[in-house]
Amino acid sequence: MTKSKLQTRNDIELLVRKFYSKIQTDDLLGPFFNKMIPTEKEWEKHYQLLTAFWELNLMEVRGFDGNPAKAHHGVDKAFKQSITTTHFDRWVELWSETIDQLFEGEMAEKAKKRAQGMAKGMYKKILDQRPGGYILPGNASDLKFG
Repeated sequence: MTKSKLQTRNDIELLVRKFYSKIQTDDLLGPFFNKMIPTEKEWEKHYQLLTAFWELNLMEVRGFDGNPAKAHHGVDKAFKQSITTTHFDRWVELWSETIDQLFEGEMAEKAKKRAQGMAKGMYKKILDQRPGGYILPGNASDLKFG
């Protein structure tokens, strides 16, 4: 398969759809996403929301209307504060793997770096919202996120 440059909204939508098809069947992440997004209709809304999110973050095109921190806090709460660095590491791994399968170039690399930064920031925000504050599983120095 020939790789192309990541440069349009259609490219981002392809990336988002391929990525989340992996997420849905992933042993570690699938249970979280499939519980929180249980129907095809809701998945379709998620694809469109995340396409707009990445279009904003990669191409500075306005259109995203959401609150990622609130959404992730809700997931963490629904799963009894069980989200760990392992989950974010896997998310970044699958994201980067999907990009590498489909795209090359500067924007593809930017998308991978942005995801790593977002994972770190989102995990910190989740911890901030947990009862009792920062509760880190294992050794805090083990944080890697990709």
